[in-house]
Amino acid sequence: MRYRFEYKYLISEYTADIIRGRIAHIMKPDSHSGGKYIVNNLYLDDMYNGFYVAKHIGQFRRDKYRLRYYNDDMSFIRLERKHKDGTVSYKETAKISKEQYLLVKAGSFEFLDTEDEPLWRKLGVLHRLRCLRPTAEYAYRREAWVYDPGDIRFTFDSPPFNTDDGRIYGYDTTMCSYGSEEYSPLMLEVKYTGFMPETIQRLLNGLPMAHVGISKYCVVRERGYLSYGQV
Repeated sequence: MRYRFEYKYLISEYTADIIRGRIAHIMKPDSHSGGKYIVNNLYLDDMYNGFYVAKHIGQFRRDKYRLRYYNDDMSFIRLERKHKDGTVSYKETAKISKEQYLLVKAGSFEFLDTEDEPLWRKLGVLHRLRCLRPTAEYAYRREAWVYDPGDIRFTFDSPPFNTDDGRIYGYDTTMCSYGSEEYSPLMLEVKYTGFMPETIQRLLNGLPMAHVGISKYCVVRERGYLSYGQV
């Protein structure tokens, strides 16, 4: 498994424009949709909101499970388990069908007992132990830049916005902000494997950036309900 470093910063649109100007000569847009796309997410949690609580209290080792697809295109959907140890993380993924996605979204996990994929089996065991449920469905706009040495990735993420189906999980369908309602900055995520070249580090020097540990999932959940009986 390949661990990656991950750091998050809140930045303004003005700061984002400065960063874009600096990185355009060194990095390149992600090959997916020209580097700009929508990330659609369906997150799972247990009857104790265990994944939310682990992040909220800053637990060093923690997991989260989500189903993800891009640009509203459900022809390619993945189940992802993201495991974090502090600032490093790795992901396990498994491809799923639209039919399986809709079953999970409806809270039906019985089909997991017939799946051979290891990650699906792991999810099935977890469901039997902790009664998993879908708890948040939302999307955000992402602009991604990459630099091959060190497998470096910069992403500018909009605040999460809820899909029309968000209301069934107990939160409204307006955009969630990372900060106050009046000020919704972008989130810059910096990810790399192994090392960060000084050339790339210098691109962020001298800029107003707030290093944060915000989770989009937690932002969305805090917008709505956290009670198991309400989601």
